[in-house]
Amino acid sequence: MIIQKLAPALILGNTCIIKPPSIDSLPALKLAELLDTLGLPSGTVNVITGPGSTVGEALASHRGVGMVAFTGSCETGKTIMALASQTVKRLQLELGGKNPVIILDDADVGAAVSAMMMFQFANSGQICAAPGRFFAHEKVYDEFLEKVTAAAKKMVVGDPMDEKTQMGPLVSAEHRDKVEGYIKSGIDEGAKLVFGGKRPTVPPMNKGYYVTPTIFTNVTQKMKIGREEIFGPVVCVMEKFNSDDKVIEMANDTTFGLTSYVWTRDNERAMRFANKIAAGTVVLNNAGSGGAELPWGGYKESGIGKEGSLYGLYEYTNLKRIQVDLMTPKK
Repeated sequence: MIIQKLAPALILGNTCIIKPPSIDSLPALKLAELLDTLGLPSGTVNVITGPGSTVGEALASHRGVGMVAFTGSCETGKTIMALASQTVKRLQLELGGKNPVIILDDADVGAAVSAMMMFQFANSGQICAAPGRFFAHEKVYDEFLEKVTAAAKKMVVGDPMDEKTQMGPLVSAEHRDKVEGYIKSGIDEGAKLVFGGKRPTVPPMNKGYYVTPTIFTNVTQKMKIGREEIFGPVVCVMEKFNSDDKVIEMANDTTFGLTSYVWTRDNERAMRFANKIAAGTVVLNNAGSGGAELPWGGYKESGIGKEGSLYGLYEYTNLKRIQVDLMTPKK
């Protein structure tokens, strides 16, 4: 994620300051060691570690910083916007998502579940583009739920150093507690917990920040787990639908607009959904967000600006107009 921002910044001739997250600074410091061997001019790339509440806020508000590019939570993104407004600096913010996955009545349910469940549980659900809400048509709802539950049961949770492990722990005890808080709120608000939801007790997972794959059904738009980004291995299966227009309305009923996924065998129908869903990316019959050649960025509270492609490069430039009167006679 550092390289996603550092590469275009350097290509366009900028000097850079990297402020890694406090709980995960070592990769950035190792990167700084490697960059130091390349012969870059002194001060081209700098790494400053420390809490966001002090170091991050100082950088976001400093007049010497011309742009802030940030990936993280909506709450932090809003704080950065407020601080950056003091000097009216350029921003590129890639924030959270509550990404809808729509399984239509003519979809290949097996393919949809296989792709989306691997993406849901990858990195223990700590991916901004991961599924947030699953909408299954009433004709395929039972089949979808059966296959989703079977996929969750097969997920191998364990030591990240074990090659057989498919899902490891969450990033910290604090984040684990936050995800468990969402699970509790889902139960309290009336969603049906059909799988998981408990902290594992079997070694080695009893000593790590683990949350097992969890599945909720009967999740409504008003529930906390149906509105907010959980950022963990929690599947939220929303209420059944039988109308294309209705499910598009429900998919758009969110403060987020990062990405979305539609599964159908009808390409014309898929494009109608793509045109009507309010999200920066609509993926049809697949999972993932593509590569650096494609623009990436959300609508609404999912952020501003783009990463990747030429659009992402342009974020790191200031357009300057230079006007010369070539008609002035020479003396």
